[in-house]
Amino acid sequence: MFFKNKLLLWSPIIILVVGLLFSLASLPSIHPVPRELPIALVNEDKGAALPDKSTINMGDQVTAIAKKAFSPSEGQHPVKWVMLNEKNEAMKGMNEREYYGALILPKDFSKNLVSLQTASPSSPKLQILVNQGMNGSASVMANQLLNGMADKINGKVREQIINGLKQKKAPLSVDTVSVLATPIKKETMNVNVFGTHSANGNSPVFLFQPLWMGSLVGAILLFVAMKKTVFTSRKEKLQFITKQFVVGIFLATLFGWGITWFADGILQLDIPSKMDTAIFLSIAYLSFLLMMLAVVSWMGMKGFPLFALLLFFGAPLLSMAPEIMPEFYQNWIYPWLPMRFMTDGLRDLFFFGNGLSWDQSVQVLCGIGIASLVLLLLSALIQNEKQKISADAEEKLSFS
Repeated sequence: MFFKNKLLLWSPIIILVVGLLFSLASLPSIHPVPRELPIALVNEDKGAALPDKSTINMGDQVTAIAKKAFSPSEGQHPVKWVMLNEKNEAMKGMNEREYYGALILPKDFSKNLVSLQTASPSSPKLQILVNQGMNGSASVMANQLLNGMADKINGKVREQIINGLKQKKAPLSVDTVSVLATPIKKETMNVNVFGTHSANGNSPVFLFQPLWMGSLVGAILLFVAMKKTVFTSRKEKLQFITKQFVVGIFLATLFGWGITWFADGILQLDIPSKMDTAIFLSIAYLSFLLMMLAVVSWMGMKGFPLFALLLFFGAPLLSMAPEIMPEFYQNWIYPWLPMRFMTDGLRDLFFFGNGLSWDQSVQVLCGIGIASLVLLLLSALIQNEKQKISADAEEKLSFS
């Protein structure tokens, strides 16, 4: 009797499959490794004149050191250096979420470096900028990589200075000895800071999960209501879909403002503009709701588990930067996640000081919503036509 129970026989396989699914969901975050992390390298150094009337530009040498500093991992370098001429370019790029950080070589870098071999040394400075708001974990990696880079440059410069002083057999002043330990001073500054009340920069992902589940529950309720309604004509079904859309707008508005109030008043997350956040969340809710309704209008109830799987596999990726994901997830999973445009939009609102605008995130979410509404209307037209053909066929058979 025991071996005739199919459920018991299949139970080991079911358990293994469930365990495998959970393992696959957590796989991307187990050993994150940066690959081609875009970081700006700004060389503003003007060079300096040496006692023998020749010139030197240490900024160019440091740039060459930086390019060779990091060994490739799995065939790819951890850092993708983007060469820029001015600090303002780097700041602009970080505000536009192009770079995770920047290494700035100031104009007097060579001049101060040359002074280290004189009686009046003045330590040159390296400025490290970390784009914290772009991604919490990636900004930590960028900080470590840039500080490690500065330490390597310090070691090279210290070695050059000591060798130069040995060749000249010049006496060392107290000031020179004190700066040789760390000839180059580091200045690290975070930009687009995510603050102390932002779940370590993951507040956009934190808000995504209840909104996605709210969209899923709303879609299920509206779909069940439609399945229980008998339509006698195409016009009636189109009218019902219009009512679904109106109810969706109401639910989106309610949910958008509700989550914003809960996040600000109860969880005390940092929300710069409550109105912009509520409107954006309402747009995201309506977009996801229409997308889910469009899919199940063609697939039926079996389409809903797809969105549960999207949440299960997609949520861990949303808290990661694409450049630290495994290559498969980076190229084949992450680009197809519609919810990433919601979290990207919230990052702009929360950490980059941007107000609500017609940017890429809003455009894509609106595009998803419009395309889903069109598919929803088409399903009513096509399926109604099929039902009509089927009814005509049955009528003919009954007469025959």
